[in-house]
Amino acid sequence: MNENKKWFDKIPLFQKLKNIKHIEIIIAVIFAIIILLIYLSSIGSTKSTSTKGGQTELEIRLCGILEDLEGVGKVSVMINYLDEKQTMAGVVVVASGASDVAVRLQILRAVETVLNLPTTNIEILVGNK
Repeated sequence: MNENKKWFDKIPLFQKLKNIKHIEIIIAVIFAIIILLIYLSSIGSTKSTSTKGGQTELEIRLCGILEDLEGVGKVSVMINYLDEKQTMAGVVVVASGASDVAVRLQILRAVETVLNLPTTNIEILVGNK
């Protein structure tokens, strides 16, 4: 009869676990907590990493690109996202040189190309010099 015992019945840890009442519920709760922790950590990792002044790395890189353009001057960029999957809804660019139409057009083309957004989702405003 002893030979018919399953291999895990011979392990003392499994014998102790079998004696605990409602072990299925305890295991289900532990499993649910683990799933919840994994989900919450994945939400945090999908957001863009925020760096100086609350700007994302992408916003900082875009500012650098735009400031390298002739006549643009000082630039601030804010990208608006639709959801947690980082779907871009639009972008606002504030540039001190944006009062010049040619500079505005350069900014518009650069942002459109870098972010792959339609021009209707890009707003360019004149900033302080």
